[in-house]
Amino acid sequence: MHPLLVSRARLGTYLLGWVPIALLLAGIARSQGWPWLEATSLALPLCLLGALLFLGTWYLCRALPLQNTAEGLTTQSAAWGTAALLMGGLWAGLAWLLARMLAWVPGLGALPQRVNLALPVITGLGILLYLASVALSYLLLAQARALEAERKGAELQLLAQESELKALRAQLNPHFLFNSLNSLSALTAVDPVRAREMCVLLSEFLRRSLGLGERRLVALREELDLARAYLAIEQIRFGSRLRLDLQVDPATEPALLPTLLLQPLVENAIKHGIAALPEGGTLVLSTELVEGHVILRVENPRDPDAATPQGLGLGLRQVRQRLLGRFGSRARFEATSLEETHRVTLVFPLETEP
Repeated sequence: MHPLLVSRARLGTYLLGWVPIALLLAGIARSQGWPWLEATSLALPLCLLGALLFLGTWYLCRALPLQNTAEGLTTQSAAWGTAALLMGGLWAGLAWLLARMLAWVPGLGALPQRVNLALPVITGLGILLYLASVALSYLLLAQARALEAERKGAELQLLAQESELKALRAQLNPHFLFNSLNSLSALTAVDPVRAREMCVLLSEFLRRSLGLGERRLVALREELDLARAYLAIEQIRFGSRLRLDLQVDPATEPALLPTLLLQPLVENAIKHGIAALPEGGTLVLSTELVEGHVILRVENPRDPDAATPQGLGLGLRQVRQRLLGRFGSRARFEATSLEETHRVTLVFPLETEP
């Protein structure tokens, strides 16, 4: 469909653009001695006909896209030049026909004779207007191609994000599953009650993670519930070595964020922090609402003498990219390694479901 016909607003703007052209045509006629009545009576309906007539240019431009080669441009220039002469002549013919129809109106009897004398000027103006409509049509086509490319780029970005999320779900730290199953096997013999508890918790965690993985955005409340399910399992594994300090501001719980954004941070804190320390440590998970922004922190102890574990930065980079991809410059990501503490801070605007 013609881009100027997709909405009344666009069509109205296009038709309004012809008003100055009609005034220009009337001004030219007035400079040749035409009375204002004759000049405006011909210019306004003639420009309306021209506006409708030159709409067809877009279809021809779509069928004849611009060529990049000199030979192609030469051929197209010749084609458009010929078309401009024909359409300019057609517009002048419409002016001649319109003048004879208006001659029946009192006070416009001399209009056909005046138009006969002005046909070369009307034809030349028609040629210029047709070429201008060609340029406008190519601009509209270029804009449409740019919007289509932007749409496809957005679709590709969405597919990439979905692929990344699928990979993240598939990755859900296999080491965690292996360790949990090993712990479950060991507990079966020495503590069947805790083994059953761990089995239920593991099932609940997997159910929650798969449920969240089907959505692009989730409430922080759901991410926190998943983190609690994960930490409950890890507490059975680590016992007193893992201590938790959860400081959650209820006002932040409805905040929307990309799904499975918190889970990699908690896993990193356990795997690369507390698990590496013989005495374990305290994992601090806190949220607060400050001036319409959620501040989420995950903090864990670290061994200052230990080498940075391989792959530690990959999960953090993914979290940063997904956070900024969702909120842009409105969000902030910080990862700080102090002497004995590692802290990750996410800051993002509070957005909730409508």
